[in-house]
Amino acid sequence: MNGLQSHHPSTSFHMTTKPTSTLPEHSGNKQRKSLSPELSFSSDNQTRPRHVGPSFLTITLQDHTKVRLGEGFEVKDIITGFESRWIHLGNVPSSVSSRTINRLVSPFGQVDTVTMPASSNSKTSTVKVQYSTPTEALEAATKLNGADIGNKKITAKVYINNTSHANGMLRDASVRVEWEAPSRLGYAGYATQSQAEAAIAVANGSAMRKNSISAIIYDGLPAVGAYNVIFRGLPADAKQEDLEQFGVPESTMLERPNYSSNDIGTKGIRDMLEECGELISFDVLPPPHREGMVKAWAHFASPHDAQVAHDHLDGRRPNFIGRTRLSVRHVQTMSYMLPQRIYQKMEGDIAKLRCTWQGSNRVGVSVIERKFNTIAAEDSPPVLIKLSAEYIKQLSQLKLAFERIQHGDIVMQDKKPVWDDYFSRPVGISYLRNLERFHGIDIQAEPTRRTIALFGPIVQRDSARYEILGKVNHLRSQKFWDIPLAGRLIGLFVSGDLIKLQQNIGRENVVLNLEKRILTIRGNERIHQAACKAVQLAQSRHVDERRPAAAICPVCFSDAVIPIHMECGHTWCKNCLSGYLVAATGNKMFPLTCLGNDATCSQPISLTLAQNVLSASEFDALANASYWSYVHSHPNEFHHCPTPDCTQVYRSAPRDAILQCPSCLMRICPSCHVEYHDGWTCEELEAVDDKLFAEWSESHDVKNCPGCKIPIERSQGCNHMTCTRCQTHICWVCLATFPKGQGIYDHMRHEHGGIGL
Repeated sequence: MNGLQSHHPSTSFHMTTKPTSTLPEHSGNKQRKSLSPELSFSSDNQTRPRHVGPSFLTITLQDHTKVRLGEGFEVKDIITGFESRWIHLGNVPSSVSSRTINRLVSPFGQVDTVTMPASSNSKTSTVKVQYSTPTEALEAATKLNGADIGNKKITAKVYINNTSHANGMLRDASVRVEWEAPSRLGYAGYATQSQAEAAIAVANGSAMRKNSISAIIYDGLPAVGAYNVIFRGLPADAKQEDLEQFGVPESTMLERPNYSSNDIGTKGIRDMLEECGELISFDVLPPPHREGMVKAWAHFASPHDAQVAHDHLDGRRPNFIGRTRLSVRHVQTMSYMLPQRIYQKMEGDIAKLRCTWQGSNRVGVSVIERKFNTIAAEDSPPVLIKLSAEYIKQLSQLKLAFERIQHGDIVMQDKKPVWDDYFSRPVGISYLRNLERFHGIDIQAEPTRRTIALFGPIVQRDSARYEILGKVNHLRSQKFWDIPLAGRLIGLFVSGDLIKLQQNIGRENVVLNLEKRILTIRGNERIHQAACKAVQLAQSRHVDERRPAAAICPVCFSDAVIPIHMECGHTWCKNCLSGYLVAATGNKMFPLTCLGNDATCSQPISLTLAQNVLSASEFDALANASYWSYVHSHPNEFHHCPTPDCTQVYRSAPRDAILQCPSCLMRICPSCHVEYHDGWTCEELEAVDDKLFAEWSESHDVKNCPGCKIPIERSQGCNHMTCTRCQTHICWVCLATFPKGQGIYDHMRHEHGGIGL
């Protein structure tokens, strides 16, 4: 299906099969072989064949974590959003060969792919390297960051792992630097307003010796003519006669330049940046300098150094740039590469996102696109989408908004995703393909999650959504349910039971085929359930027949209603199975197994069955419960992101590694599990925290528990304290302990004259 596809190395299985449910078996007389009347489902008169679903399912949870589930919702493997097999090597000299790169990266593990950039005029470039495991990629990024290659210090970062669209690249050690270009102001007076306006029209947007010029009419001093124009951005060496290229003025005047040499200014700024930390590169954008400002990017070895540069240099007015103001901003950026075809479908939403954030303080969305005359968009280079913000929290919010666009517009009805198994079969896939071509959008159907996502212009999406909703409503009203009937049941059912069913759900919705022994019901699942109950009621009149134990639901201990047959031979009511699975969300005991044989059956619940008896939201909730149960049962392996409202978890990592949360983008120290403390060792940070805690303890009533030594604060109440951790009963005055609190009040009265109230 068209749309954005995952490039994560793990495989996702699409489970599209629906198990066939059967009514309880009944044995007629001993000479007649019993028949198992099965409930088969068809839509639009197309019967679905029976299939055996996969025993494993890989799904994405928390937007960034891939979980591999086995039967019974047992977690088999987890790849957190912190883990990726890709690393980016930045600031690599363009002259470096692929052979050199391979020698550099191969000591850290098995290298699967090295992607060298296309040839360009840039002096440095970014190289992408894929390892066979995330562990190898993390070690390589940790060891290679700041390494020397070709007289350059390179940067090495693990790919930000967006599992649905894994092409996000974070830069959090960059600084945007701006300062005034060497320039001077010029004034010209004109005899008429039309002459002044004509000069402005010529000057605005023009370039004079690589300086970008702007001009406006002004009132005030100096007055050099009847109509005065001020010219900004003139080169520092501009002469009065240079103003004559814009028109013929009555007189002209030039101010002194702010400073004379941009080379000297650039060198001075670079020296100041190098004093702030390990400067990887300093790139000055070439002229013309728009709005009279020189712009440059400084890339540091760490975000800490970048922040130091911002704190120490922003707003400074050094002499070598004529005491004009220097702007130094620590900018966090996320970059995404989108294929032309995908970008064209998302262009409207991205433009809307850009307008929404345009008014925000120092937050922006940039689109770098090359224009082509060719129609073959597949051959066009990708489009670069760059999200930027000064604060990591702002960037995280902007990233979330952009990734919602990437995920697509989910077709919803009554606040729930719309789905029908029709869309997973060839006829349904063909229907969606035709919609794509007609509306010029992308439609991505996900049978695993039971969702349909739309990508493209808003108006076309709305039209396609309207058609899909209409199709779903039609499918729901036109479902046909076939209930095979066995033995004498047909004769009994032709009597009053059939007439009563026809009266309840409509004669036109109940058709009995005596030749094929099939009762066909048309309607929704509620009507189907009513028909099944009517069939079972007729079956219950067979006094000669005995129901086998396997046909009894292990939950309600009655004949299974809308029965589901397990591979182990036990039969469940559909509603009982659904209720059991929903309840397991709170019980969190996995794997989930059949409750047959007095709950001793070890057969795990099929993922295929669970998917078909649960709604998409219920299935996701159960998968989440299994995931969190597994995480919480492995506290030494998994840790929570320190950001309070972030749901991501990460695995333990080497002490010198730097982990980056794919959701909130916080950098985390894997040793002490707090926000990464640039410039501080874990021991130094702990010493500072201990000192602060000691200072706080001195001003509060804090003592260590004599049982477990944990600090306890007494805020109010009597001197009888109970440690919440080890349940030790303590006399707060002398720290004596009393098993189960026995005798503590007599002790306080006798030894301390009271209980302390």
